[in-house]
This record gives sequence, structure tokens and C-alpha cells, in this order.
Amino acid sequence: MATHERKTIDLEQGWEFMQKGITKLKNILEGKPEPQFSSEDYMMLYTTIYNMCTQKPPHDYSQQLYEKYRESFEEYITSMVLPSLREKHDEFMLRELVKRWSNHKVMVRWLSRFFYYLDRYFISRRSLPQLSEVGLSCFRDLVYQEIKGKVKSAIDQEREGEQIDRALLKNVLDIFVEIGLTSMDYYENDFEDFLLKDTADYYSIKAQTWILEDSCPDYMLKAEECLKREKERVAHYLHSSSEQKLLEKVQHELLTQYASQLLEKEHSGCHALLRDDKVDDLSRMYRLFSRITRGLEPVSQIFKQHVTNEGTALVKQAEDAASNKKPEKKEIVGLHEQIFVRKVIELHDKYVAYVTDCFQGHTLFHKALKEAFEVFCNKGVSGSTSAELLATFCDNILKKGGSEKLSDEAIEDTLEKKLARRLLFDKSANDEHERSILTKLKQQCGGQFTSKMEGMVTDLTVARDHQTKFEEFISTHSELNPGIDLAVTVLTTGFWPSYKSFDINLPAEMVKCVEVFKEFYQTRTKHRKLTWIYSLGTCNINAKFEAKTIELIVTTYQAALLLLFNGVDRLSYSEIVTQLNLSDDDVVRLLHSLSCAKYKILNKEPNNKSISPNDVFEFNSKFTDKMRRIKIPLPPVDEKKKVVEDVDKDRRYAIDASIVRIMKSRKVLGHQQLVMDCVEQLGRMFKPDFKAIKKRIEDLITRDYLERDKDNPNTQYSSPGQRFAGGTSQEKNPQTPKPTKTLPSIVPFLHNPRGGGGGGVMDMRRTPVVPLEEGWRCVLDGVVKLKSILDGEKGVRFIPAEYMGLYTMVYNMCTQKAPNDYSEVLYDRYRQALDDHLQTIVLPSLNEKHGEFLLRELVQRWAKHKLMVKWLRRFFDYLDRFYVSRRSLESLHEKGWSTFRNLVFHELKSTVTTIVIGMVDDEREGKLIDRALLKNVLDIFVEIGFGKMDFYLEDFEKSFLKGTTDYYSKKAQTWILEYSCPEYMLKAEECLQKEKERVANYLHSATEPKLFANALSELITRPAEEILNKENSGCKVLLCDEKTEDLARMFRLFSRITDGLLPVSKIFQEHVIGEGMSLLKHVTDVANSRKDEKKGMVGLSEQEFVRSVIELHDKYIAYVTNCFQGSTVFHKALKEAFEVICNKDVAGSSSAELFAAYCDNVLRKGGSERLNDEAIEETLDKVVKLLTYLSDKDLFIEFHRKKLGRRLIFERNLNDEHERILLSKLKQFFGGQFTSKMEGMLNDITLAKEHQSKFEEYLNKNPESNSRVDLHVTVLTTGYWPTYKNSDINLPSEMVRCVEVFTEYYRSYKEHRKLTWIYSLGNCIVIGKFDAKPVEFVLNTYQAALLLLFNEADKLSYSEIVSQLKLSVDDATRLLHSLSCAKYKILNKEPSNRLISPDDVFEFNAKFTDKMRRIKVPLPPIDEKKKVVEDVNKDRRFAIDASLVRIMKSRKVLGHQQLVAECVEQLSRMFKPDIKLIKRRIEDLISREP
Repeated sequence: MATHERKTIDLEQGWEFMQKGITKLKNILEGKPEPQFSSEDYMMLYTTIYNMCTQKPPHDYSQQLYEKYRESFEEYITSMVLPSLREKHDEFMLRELVKRWSNHKVMVRWLSRFFYYLDRYFISRRSLPQLSEVGLSCFRDLVYQEIKGKVKSAIDQEREGEQIDRALLKNVLDIFVEIGLTSMDYYENDFEDFLLKDTADYYSIKAQTWILEDSCPDYMLKAEECLKREKERVAHYLHSSSEQKLLEKVQHELLTQYASQLLEKEHSGCHALLRDDKVDDLSRMYRLFSRITRGLEPVSQIFKQHVTNEGTALVKQAEDAASNKKPEKKEIVGLHEQIFVRKVIELHDKYVAYVTDCFQGHTLFHKALKEAFEVFCNKGVSGSTSAELLATFCDNILKKGGSEKLSDEAIEDTLEKKLARRLLFDKSANDEHERSILTKLKQQCGGQFTSKMEGMVTDLTVARDHQTKFEEFISTHSELNPGIDLAVTVLTTGFWPSYKSFDINLPAEMVKCVEVFKEFYQTRTKHRKLTWIYSLGTCNINAKFEAKTIELIVTTYQAALLLLFNGVDRLSYSEIVTQLNLSDDDVVRLLHSLSCAKYKILNKEPNNKSISPNDVFEFNSKFTDKMRRIKIPLPPVDEKKKVVEDVDKDRRYAIDASIVRIMKSRKVLGHQQLVMDCVEQLGRMFKPDFKAIKKRIEDLITRDYLERDKDNPNTQYSSPGQRFAGGTSQEKNPQTPKPTKTLPSIVPFLHNPRGGGGGGVMDMRRTPVVPLEEGWRCVLDGVVKLKSILDGEKGVRFIPAEYMGLYTMVYNMCTQKAPNDYSEVLYDRYRQALDDHLQTIVLPSLNEKHGEFLLRELVQRWAKHKLMVKWLRRFFDYLDRFYVSRRSLESLHEKGWSTFRNLVFHELKSTVTTIVIGMVDDEREGKLIDRALLKNVLDIFVEIGFGKMDFYLEDFEKSFLKGTTDYYSKKAQTWILEYSCPEYMLKAEECLQKEKERVANYLHSATEPKLFANALSELITRPAEEILNKENSGCKVLLCDEKTEDLARMFRLFSRITDGLLPVSKIFQEHVIGEGMSLLKHVTDVANSRKDEKKGMVGLSEQEFVRSVIELHDKYIAYVTNCFQGSTVFHKALKEAFEVICNKDVAGSSSAELFAAYCDNVLRKGGSERLNDEAIEETLDKVVKLLTYLSDKDLFIEFHRKKLGRRLIFERNLNDEHERILLSKLKQFFGGQFTSKMEGMLNDITLAKEHQSKFEEYLNKNPESNSRVDLHVTVLTTGYWPTYKNSDINLPSEMVRCVEVFTEYYRSYKEHRKLTWIYSLGNCIVIGKFDAKPVEFVLNTYQAALLLLFNEADKLSYSEIVSQLKLSVDDATRLLHSLSCAKYKILNKEPSNRLISPDDVFEFNAKFTDKMRRIKVPLPPIDEKKKVVEDVNKDRRFAIDASLVRIMKSRKVLGHQQLVAECVEQLSRMFKPDIKLIKRRIEDLISREP
């Protein structure tokens, strides 16, 4: 016998073969006729590289192959690529470059595949650049660096309008990106920098030309177009990272550089655009300048300046118009000033639209607009402040007869834009508008500034109630009736402005009126004082002139003066003053209005335009006018001075209060800080004057509210302690309200006519009223006409005048004074009119129709009724808005609908519901029905509730749902008998879908969940068990027949009912368990049919079982995902099913052993599972998933460790990466503590290879130690590996020498470590020389040692062999059986039988022969299962002990059951602990207590 060296592939020989493959690839890329690579070609090239990389040193050529890989690229580029590029120019060179780059990438990809093994192991372990990086870097270093400067951009050509090949540019620039692998450095440094510089130069030249030649709009149009095209350029061929930089360059050159020139361009700059209202150009300017830093600031400044100029021009225009007024009217706010306010509002509307639309609501422009309006809105106009103008404008809007005739909506809109304050009188057009403006003022300025005005509005409301009660008082005390209609408005002093009042001598008629009201008022309140302000009163007087009687509307003072002439014909100035007891100023104003103004009621001597104390006045009986009613105004009084004085006074109080508040909170404060805080507090309502603040500070110091600081008397103030300490003293409040008083305003006085009459006699009369019946006839005529229109009568329609006439009639009847206020009567008659219409016309027409015709008539009548209510509500709008709302009655709209509901709906609802349900049932049976009609009918049920669903729910839905339940109950009973399970589910799903469509088409959406639930209950919930267990078609059959669509439908249906999926998942679980048990039975039967000696071993059928379980899991996980939509119920069912399957023993082997054997079969060389890398990883994923169902995971880990050790030691594993992948997955699922040993085993193998390399180097350096036998030693770490049987065998001398040499080397390397040799794991290659031919044997170390004994002797007895080798009987028997009784009989045995006995004699079989030149002689297998199980049980005892100790250390004291439960919970992740074992371990730990 002799040892034999292994053959290797030489570097030159291997590379020559590889060179042929590389040359073929080059020819294919160059387009030469060459057949494509076949899978065999690829595998040959890959295998060559693999073999050359896995040979033992010094024949491991990984480094040389890595270098030759680079050289092959360099040779190809130098010889083929560069010459082809150098001979082309411009666009042709670019096309060639793109082509060569594409070919190069293909070449890199293919060569990387050939050299794949090199890439995954050699390169990754040495952290070298990957093969793909090497290939690309060759192109970059040799080609790219040479041609990058020649690639000039064709972009300028495209900018000038020329056509270029964008796709070519895109491909070229992709090279700049790809050549840097993951870095953009080459693109940015070699192309982008040049592009940006070129772009800047190009647009710099363009901008210089355009700024001189083009107007501002034209320039901006070109700039925006350029930016747009540059953006498109990026999208078409530049890299996206260039966009921001490119646009910034263009913006800088076109906009930033010339921003000021562009904005200030003469005749076309920003000023001109604003002046000419060029909104499109302004929008473009905003879009462009918003792109550049601080670009909008100059635009907003120009905008602000322009708006300020526009407003200032309006101020100047208003002042010019005011200066042209007559001198006596200059101080009065006139029409021109009102026009000014209106124009300011229009100006604000215009430029707010600019800010919103052109400038996209940007805050800079909002701020500019605000500052601009603050400039001219605070300017005075012809002596009037802006505050006065705004107040007058609001007064003009809100008073009756104002020049601003606006709709309600227009008034709201105007008030929303400009806020002002005004005084409220009986001339208010609408209280709602008054409250609206107060609400807006309150929101803008705060409640403290509107509280008085809110009190004024409230006073007016209370005053109306007083007036009503006064009229009732007069009607019940007829003896007190003065014979004159008297209206008194009682006001609260604190809320209203102060008014001038005199104790005028009233005529007797008026005195009586005053006394009657006082008597009434004392019955209402005894503790309030009335102060009469006659200057605010008005009177209606009938003056009898020669031509005709004219009604005069005058003030109380004017009326008192005129009534003096009922007693005398002439009165002097002094007599009038004496009798009236008025001041001269008031008398002059009164006499001027009656004798010198437009209406000369009195004649004056002398006849001039001024009033003097010597004048005499006489009643002008010849006065006449074309009007029958005249209002005689008093000359206007300018109250501006008084208002300004009052405001200044209030401001002083506000400043005082603000200073005191500040000092109370701050205690000590510097002068400047106090002033600034005060200005900040008051700035919301007015702009305080600094001088006024200083004066108020000095005043407060003198009044002891402040004191100067002792240390800094000139700069600091402090609050005196005695005033603020402890909060006990009271502050002197300059704004302490005065005691409340009430003031009356006598509005109209109507005087009874006096008997007799001369030309100078005046008479008073009552205002005519509209009689009830006359007014109602007019309204009723309109109602009749409305009915005719609704009935479709031709030629009948309302004209605006008729509508306004009806509205006015109702308005007049509602606004007359009691007892002629017919609001209540009209409200009742409105209802009665609708009742009559419904009872006489609508109900008869409905009662004579049936079925579908009744529904059509009902829909038609309801539509007409809604129109009728809508129109009547318009006629009665005033009644609805005031009478109804104030008394909290049902609105006219609601009243109209409730009338229909009470008279029509309640009578017909049952009939209509029955008809509708019948039509729905017809549709369910397949008949066509009018869905639109049903929709309209059911809308009545919804609308009739006026916002509530009660009528729809109670009167229709309840009956409809009951009908649905009955219908589907009958259908389900029929279908369950007639149809199979799939057919039944198909029908049920269709019914549910149609019910959903039914809701969408005509039912209300609120019905959907209830309708669906009812149908589902009858179709699925009730017959659920029958459906699932239907014979020959139920759930079990669907699973057996793999009816995935029907199973998906079953899931959709049963998932909608409560706990509907539980029985389905139960059946699913039972089915999966049944499938698994069938597999188990099949494998058990196959295993039982094997020979007895193989029954204990894991065979092919058991491997097939694991594969089948994986396939079964794949199948049903797909069911769970696709059919059952990943429902957790089915995931749980699948888990529980596989926990049953995966924890069953198979033919005497546990599932843990089977899974370990299957993994071994996948991962070892020569296994039956021949899979590629991707398939191996996928299979391992599936195995690990199944392991989660395994109870005894620790048992699997131990079996797997045993098999992993054999694969690693005997180099049977396919790939270390696959081993590491599996360990990574196991670690992820089970934790690092269970994989740490196996990770150590893999690391040991890697270190062992390094040891082997160093050992070979040691032999080369010490040739005298070389035993001339190739020795390969794997050094393992004891703690990581399984325990192996070891015997001190007597080795042959050749082997002893090898052991001594390695031991000597190892001691030189690891001095403090001990080697323990495990010969049972060793292999030897021995050449046996037989008569026929020599044969090479691959043997176990023990087998080799035994055969080498026959080099010294021809025959040896059993006892001699045992004695020489020092083997145990069991080991000697196994060895001799494998060499003399098995397939390869290398030794002859006497006697010749199949049993080994101590008396046998063995002889070398020189005549042995075999057709193979190399034979592996296996040892009989040993069943290690028992040993593994014992080891695992031992480890489990340790684990239980450790768990119990951990628990008790943390809990200190614990009950037995709780301790066992917690121990089980801790350990169940790796194995299922036996309760009895835990109890035994507890007892053992108790007995071992120290």
C-alpha cells in the first residue's frame, strides 16, 4: 500500500481555457458570427474558475485570476475600443462611445458570472473591489479619461432653435453618471461644472441684449420661456440633480443681475404694469421674482408706492371737490366725501384682488397693501377725519332713505370690508344690519368698544315693547287718551351720546301727551327718572292752506313754533322766543327753516335770508306745493367739534387707565418703557400722542397715582405702596360710570283737527291703514294665480310688479300699529290657504288613483306643493322674518311642509309603502320597474321630516326591512334544498350586490347597513351550518377539490356575519390536519416495508415527507393569503394544524430529526436535493418557517449540529454562505444562544484552513519534517462541537510520523493549547495493489490502519488485529465487516459468512478487482439518535434548573403552580417542558439546598 497526491489544474492550462471563452464573448460583442453561450459553456467556464479557486495552496489561483480578469479588460479596451473611438469625431464619436459603453457593460456582466465564485468568496473576504467595479474602472481609466474633454455639449445649439438628438445626449450623460458607480463626482466635475459655466455665459449675453431691446413684459416672457425650456432639458437628458443648479444660474443671469433695471423700465416697468392693470404680466413678474432671494421686496415696495399714490390722488380729488362747495356747507360731510369713501373701498377691492390673484396672497404684498392704506386712510379730507367719513358712509348705508341703495347681501359685503361706528335712530333700515356691523366691530376692536352700541340696539328693542304696552294702557284707560298718536322711545343714559336739551314751553296738546306717558311709565317703574329730549322728536302736522291741505313732517320744536300761529296771525321774534323759552340760536334755526329755506311756511318781514330780533313772522296761507306730504328739515349742525372733544376726553381716560394698569403690574418702570407699553396697549384703537401721554403721567403724579423713583427721579416711576399694597384700597377710576338715567325721544306727534278753519289754521290726522279683508283678498288673488301657474295654465305668470305688490301688501298689514297689526291673522290664514288647497284639490286627485299611478301623482303633487310653499314664503317673507322668528313659531317653510304631512302624507303613507315594497319585490324577481319613480317617492319620506329621518324610518324602512326578511327567508329555504353550496353562495352574493345597488339607485343611504344585515341574516347566518356541511359540496369538499374561487366567495360571505369565520376555519384546520396525517401514514407504510436493519435510519421516504409537508404548507398558506385574505383566524388555524403535523413521529424518527436530515440533504454535496443557490435559500426559508411549529426545537438544533459537524469536517457542504444563511434565520427565530455554537463551528473551519496553509508553509521551510504523506488537519474548539467517540488506536508508523510533525508545528504556534486527536473522524486515501490492477480506496482512518497491517503479514486473526490496533470489540467488528463482508471484499474471511466472530481469520484478497479506479469503502452506519436524545434531555434538565433559579431569585416567594406555569412559559420557546420533569427538578433543587 502507498499514499497518492491529488491532481490540480495548472494556472496556464486553466487560463487558456478561460481565454477561449473571453474571446468568444468579444466576438459576440463585436457582431462577428459566433454561436451564443449555451448553459453547458457557461457551467464549464464557471466550474473552471471554481476549481482553480478551491485548490489547496500553492495551487489556489484566486489572486492570479483576479489580476488576469483586469488584464483581459485592459487588453480588450486598448486593442478594440480606443482605436474605434479615435477614428471618429463629433456626433459620430458620441454614438460610438454609447455603443462601446453598452458593450462594455455586457462584457462586465458576463465575465462577472464566469468569475462568480471569485467575487463571492475571495474578493469579499479580502475587501477588494468587486469584479463589476474593476470592469467599470478599467473603462473609466482608459477610455473615459481620454474622451471626457471631447464631449462638448450641443445644448447651445438647441437653445438657438436647432434640432439635436436628445436621446443620444441622454445616453452620453448617463455614462458620466454610471461611470462613478454610486458617486456623482464624475458627472458633476467633468460635465456639470462646464455646463453651468457655459449656461451662465450664454444667458449673460442674451440678457444684455434683451434688457436693451425688449419691454419689461417681453423680457419676462422670454425669461419665463427660457426657465421652462431649461426644466424640460433636465427632464429629457440631464440628470435631475442638475435642475436646481441650472435654474439658479439662469435666474441669476436673467433676473437677479437686471432686477432693478427691469422693474424700473420706462413706460413698461412695474409702475406701468400696475397703472395699466396688466394682471397677466404682474402674475408673471411675481412668479419670476419669487424665485430669487429677496426678489419680491422691490416689487412690493413699488406696489405699496403705487397704491399710496392712487389713494393720495383720491384724497386730493375729494379735497378739490369739497373746496368748490358753498361756504356754509364746507364743514358738513357731503356727497363728494361719500364718493371718496366708496372709491377707497373700490380701490381696496381692486388691489386685494391683485394681492390674491397676481401675487398669490403673499404676506409681503398683504403688508405693503396694509401700509399703503394706512397712509391715506388716516388723512383728513376737507376738514373731516377719515373716521368721520367712514361713520357717515355706514350711516348712509344703514338708514332709511340713504343714498346707498344696496341689497342685504351687498350691505353685508360692504360692512365686512370697512368698519365704522354710528349712532342708531329709528331711521335704521334693518336691525339685523346694525347687529351685523357691531359683531364685526367687536371682533375687530374688542367688546369694550361696542358694549355701548350694543346697549343702544337693545334699548330700541325694549322701547318697542314699551310702546306696545303704552298703547295697551291707553286702550284700557280711554279717559286718558290725548287724541294724538304718541310714540316715545325710552333710552338708557349711559349707552347714548349726550344731547342738547331745553325746557321748551310745549303746546297744551303735547303737554297732555307727556303727562299721560309719565303716568303710564310710573306704573312700570317707580325708581327711574325721565328726562325729555324734545330736540330728537318729530311730528306730522296737517297745514290748511288756501290751495290745499298739506301734511308737514317737522321736528317737535318746529311743530311747537307753528302751533303758536293757531292762536294769532302775526308774531314777532321776541314774542316767539318768550313763548317757546328757547335760546336765540335754536329760534334762529327754527325760523330760518320755516321762512327762509325751500318751504316758506311763514312770511317774514323784512323779506331777506337772515333772521334778526326785529323780524316779524306771519302764517303763509298762500303756500302750495305739488307734493301732499313735505318734510321740512332743520339747517344742519356741525357736531364735529363736540365729537372730537368727547373722543379726546375719552382718550385721556383711556391713557390714565392704561398707565395705572401698567404700573400696578410692573411696580417700578422707566419713563421710556412706560410710554412704549402704554402706546402698545392703546395702539389697537387709536394712535396715542407721546406728549399727551407725558401730560397724563404728570397729572397722575400730582394726583398720587404715580410717584417718581427716589433713586432716579428723572427716568423712573413707581406705584405708591399705600394705593396698591394688599389690594385693599380702591383706585380712583377716571372712567367711573355715572348713575343710569333714562331719556325719552318723542318721535311722531299727531294732533286732532281743530274746529273751524281759516287760512292760518293747522290740522293733524291719522295715517290710513289697510283693512284685513281688503288686504287678504289681494293676497288670495295672488294665491289663486299661483295655483293656476302650478296647474300648467297657459299664459299665466307673475310679473315683478305683481310680486312686489303682494310682498308690500303683506308688509303693510304686518307693520301697522295695534290693533291693525294683522301678523297673527295672516299666519293663520297662510296655513288655512294651504289646508284648503290640499283638501279640495290634492287629496281628491290622489284618492282616485291606485298602484304606480298613485305614486306618480303623489310625486307630482309634492313637487308642486314645494313650489307653492316656496312662492308663498316669498310673498309672506316679512311675516316669516320678523313675526314668526320673534315669537319662535314654526317657520312658513316648515308650516307648509307640515300641512302636507298632516293632511296628505299620514293618510297615504301605508298605501304608498305597500306599493313601494311590492315594486321592490317585483324587481327582485327580475321584473323591470321605474327606479326613478321609487327614488322620488322615497325622497318624500325623507324630506317630509324636515331634516329628521323619523318618518322615513318609521313609516317606510321598518316595513321594508320586515318585507325583505320575509322574502329572503322563503328564498333561502328553497335554495338550500335545490342548489349546491357553490351555487347557493353565488346566488346569495348576487342578491347582496343587488341590494347594495338598490340603495344606490333609490333607497336612502341610511338603510344600507340594516338592509344588508337583514338579507345577510336570512341568506347566510341562519343556514350557515347547512351551507358549510352540505353533502358533496360543502366546505370540506371545496377544500378537497381545490375550489379556490368558491372558497374566496365563502370567506367574503361568512366574514360579514358575527363569528362566521370560526366554523370555516375549524373545517379548514381539520382538513389540513387530515392532509398531513395522510402524508404521515404513507411515509410510515413505506418505512415499515424496509429491511429490518434500515428501519431505525432516516431514509428517502422520510425526506420525501418533509418535502411534502413544505409543499403542503406552501399550498395552504396561499389559500390563507388569497382565498381568506390573510385573516388572522385562518393563520391561527393553519398554525395549529401544522403544530399537530410537525410534532408527530414518523416511522420511529422524530420530526426534529427529519427536519435536520432534510436540511443536511439540501446543504451537503451529493444530497438528493440538487438545487441552485436561489432555490436553496428559498427552501431554507420554508424549513425555518416550519420549525416555528416544532415543539422540540432544541432537539432539532442538536441533530442539526451533529450533521453540520460532519458536513464541515468531511467538506461535504456545498457552500459556507448557505450554512451562514440558515444560521442567520435560526438566530432570528430562536435567539443567538441556540446558534452560537454552530457559528463557532463555521469560524473553526475558516481558521482551520488558515492553520493548514501555515502548516504547509512550515513543511516547506522544514523539509526534514516532511513525511511525504499529504496531511490535512482540522483543528476544532472543544466547546463548539458535538462530543465524538475517541479511542487510543495504535497507528501505523507513517501516520504516527504525520501526527508528530503537526504536533511539533502546533506547539510552535499555540504553546498553551492541548491537542486531542479524534481519529474516528479522519479519512485516508490508500492505493491497493491487486493482481488485476491497482485501486485507490477512500477509507476511514481506522480502516486504513487495519489494512496497513497486511503490508507486514498475509494473514491475521481477529484477536491479532484487535491486539495490534488496541480497538474495542465493537469497533473491530464494524471495521472488519466493512472490509470483508460488505460490497467491497478487500479481505477474505474464514469461515466465509456475513458474521464477524473472534475465531475468524482474515487474508488480503489479491484477486479483488472493480471497474472503478477509485472506491469509497463506507463503514456500517451507527444510529446516533439515542445519544442525541440523551444529550438533549440532559441539557433540558440544566435549562429547567436555571429557569427555576432565575424565577425564584426575582420573585423570592412563589406558589408551586405559579412557579411551574412561569417555568413552562420561559422554556416553551425551545421545547415543551414535561410538568413531571419540572416537579422532579424542583425536588432535586430542594434536596441540593446548601
